[in-house]
Amino acid sequence: MPLSNESHFGVRPMTEAIKRLPVTPTIIRSLGIFKPEYLSATSVAVESNDGVLSLVPAVPRGTPGAPVATTARGNRHSFEMLHLPKHDIVRADDVQNVKSFGSDNKAATVAEKVNDKLADMKFDIEYTREHLMLGAIKGKILDADGTPLVDIYDRFGMTRKTITWNLSGANSNVGKMIDDAITDLSKKRGGEPVDGWYVLCSPEFMQAVAYHKTIVEIYQRFQEGKMYREGDTNVGFKHKNIEFIQYDHVFESGLQIKAGEAEIIPKGTRKTFREYFAPADTAAAVNTKAEAIYASREKLAHDKGWDLEAQSNPLPLMLRPDLSATLKAT
Repeated sequence: MPLSNESHFGVRPMTEAIKRLPVTPTIIRSLGIFKPEYLSATSVAVESNDGVLSLVPAVPRGTPGAPVATTARGNRHSFEMLHLPKHDIVRADDVQNVKSFGSDNKAATVAEKVNDKLADMKFDIEYTREHLMLGAIKGKILDADGTPLVDIYDRFGMTRKTITWNLSGANSNVGKMIDDAITDLSKKRGGEPVDGWYVLCSPEFMQAVAYHKTIVEIYQRFQEGKMYREGDTNVGFKHKNIEFIQYDHVFESGLQIKAGEAEIIPKGTRKTFREYFAPADTAAAVNTKAEAIYASREKLAHDKGWDLEAQSNPLPLMLRPDLSATLKAT
């Protein structure tokens, strides 16, 4: 099989190939709030001082470093990056007697088959990263089956703030409730720059806010009648540099923005949100700077084809949990 050609199907070329494949848009990743950090270690240490989380520099695996423990400077906690592998197989029979459209080149056919498999695996990994990011925003990162992986607030002895808005009252001043919530959160930002806010809304919360009589004029002026499309972060409305975005997806784990609720988060910050990446668990990646995604392949027994693997080793974290809150409509 042409897949034995190392120059085209080695770990590095395959990793470059999967990186070049298109990324399927997702709402949170499209907002660009999670700034990537590509580490050479498999864990990251975070220190809490007066509710503000900051990084403790990581060191490469095998390199001595200061122990991660509670010190006089604050509470330090180590977080392991998550390992997200995805497997598929290209068998010899998959390309037997099949050629690429307009070509007699069997190697091109194999390459297309590999790319198709890589694209599917990349989609699943990117979808999983969106799931992890929503969990980080809410303060609790979940596994695919709903098992908690990281409870950010619990780890640092904090409680997530819930702000109740009376959106059922005809005389409620929604604009003032928005201003009060922003003022309350802004008091805690310290030196963290914030140039606006996103509010990720359940459909019920979005409708209650958008069609309330005290806000409907602003909503109509901005975008009346534009239908929500998944992945389009511009659908919604603005009020004083606050963007309301409908987020109606329910993940298989059960993770969602609950009906009648919304999550408010800052934008334009310097270090509120981070997504850390660790290197792949392969010999070629040891003590190297991490990539966001990797791909590799392993020959099947008796030369029957190839086992393909794509993997990512991310960990999204919210380093300023005090700047995020849950909004609840009544």
